[in-house]
Amino acid sequence: MPWTRFHTLMIVALGVGWALDSFETNIIGSVFGILKAQWHLSAAEGSMAVSIWVFGMLVGAIAFGYLADRFGRKKLFLATLLWYATFSVATVFSWNYESFLFFRAMTALAVGGEYSAVTATMGEFIPRRHRGKTDSLILSGFPVGALLSAAVSYFVLNHVRPEISWRIGFGFGTTMALIFFWIRRVIPESPRWLLQQGRVGEAETIVEAIVASAQAAGVPQSLRDQAARRYARERVTMRQPAFWRNVQQLFGAYRLRCALASALNFSQAAIVYGVLSLMALIILPYMKVPAAAMPLYYLYGNAAALLGGLTAAVLVEKWGRRPSLFASYTFTTLAIVVIYIMHTLPGMVFGYCLIQFGVTWAYITGYVVSSEILPTQIRATGLGVSVAVGRLGAVIAPIMLTDLYAASGTPSAALVGLLVLAIPGPLAALLWWMRGRETRNLSLEEGSNQSPELVFHQSGAVGDARSA
Repeated sequence: MPWTRFHTLMIVALGVGWALDSFETNIIGSVFGILKAQWHLSAAEGSMAVSIWVFGMLVGAIAFGYLADRFGRKKLFLATLLWYATFSVATVFSWNYESFLFFRAMTALAVGGEYSAVTATMGEFIPRRHRGKTDSLILSGFPVGALLSAAVSYFVLNHVRPEISWRIGFGFGTTMALIFFWIRRVIPESPRWLLQQGRVGEAETIVEAIVASAQAAGVPQSLRDQAARRYARERVTMRQPAFWRNVQQLFGAYRLRCALASALNFSQAAIVYGVLSLMALIILPYMKVPAAAMPLYYLYGNAAALLGGLTAAVLVEKWGRRPSLFASYTFTTLAIVVIYIMHTLPGMVFGYCLIQFGVTWAYITGYVVSSEILPTQIRATGLGVSVAVGRLGAVIAPIMLTDLYAASGTPSAALVGLLVLAIPGPLAALLWWMRGRETRNLSLEEGSNQSPELVFHQSGAVGDARSA
């Protein structure tokens, strides 16, 4: 398809939801200093708040990922947004730390589901020559949400009484969720998913509407005819997916693709949540930064993250998926070394900004690759599994790093632990660069090889499936 106004709407509708997820994920780091003082919490209890959040995301990613393959993308990314709004409201009225943890865990279920539904949906509507940069722009909503979280937190922490400031911050996220729900309701169901269910008439209606918008925009008839012919060639129908059949495919014929996506997700999630814990619980307190001033440092880091997202949008198309993937994960790992050798607050903040730049570039490229190499019938389930594996890294990192800090008394040991957790990312990216298939400017069907065949290039004996 040529680019139309519909595709622009898709970027906005999916990107703002991704920003909202980021807002909710990052706000705990900004307001934890206030919660710690209000409820007299230890560093270990603070780590629990982060870990229970990512555990909820783990469960939500698997459950909602399968449901997105079973019941459709549209229903799920509307349902997850409503679920988020409900329990975000409940978080505002938490009466003690235990109730706060419960409501955060329930909110996390929706955010995990959002990861699966949005990353599965975004590529299924986008023309292949625009898909890499468009997916990157949607995923760049994450640092935008993080910037918004830091800005809101900084304002309320410095202008509102501490005991209610954090409640206002979470309430802001709820308000935004309801606005985004109204925007997102206009997104149709994925035609690719409808074809998988044999619902050809519904798929054709949606595609014809998009073609009509192209015609209204003055797109030549020849291009619209070319798109229609390609659509007809790629039409496939399959029975509805069952959870265990999806799992069998993921860990059978598609096991190397799933392993790649999972390794990339583990590395980036361990870094993202590890650095969040390092800054909130170790580095900034160690450097005697007041709680009300902490959001300012997150603004710096999230601005760097946004630059990383924009870098990904350019390089996944200019360089290609494989070199961008390896460069981004390697850069992020080296940035951890930079912060390790710094011993002043400005130096550590500089290292933190480098990590945020690199890890955003890395995880956006990783999600683009993962969504392109998994076939439509198991795309959301596979992405959900990879997100779940990533959340294991996110659960492990805060606990491991705070324990290392408690044992040593300095941030250095925690940074070494973070470096170890980051290693699977560049190793997996290197293997993909050496043996993987470049999916730039390929349709999703070509990139994922709808029949279960190995994406890795074969040299002879190695392989886990052959195309029919």
